[in-house]
Amino acid sequence: MINTIFERLKKVKDFRQTQGKRHEIWVVLSIIVLSILTGNSSYKQIEMFSKNNQEKLINILNIPSKKLPSYSTIRRVMMGVLFGRDTIIF
Repeated sequence: MINTIFERLKKVKDFRQTQGKRHEIWVVLSIIVLSILTGNSSYKQIEMFSKNNQEKLINILNIPSKKLPSYSTIRRVMMGVLFGRDTIIF
């Protein structure tokens, strides 16, 4: 099931500008989804979930930089998705 979610998130069109982009949008969205599934839904809660599970997330999502998205990146992506810059359909 989780692999199916990741595959769907990989198809989401990235609405962010190319300059300064460090993480694929599907990686940021995957962290948000996993966090929300564990009951953490605010920006700060998602950031803490990310920090508390850093090694696991880096391994599961195969993040090459070994660095997770920042609070600001998480917030920008969530706002972009929430305010209609992209639509995620499962």
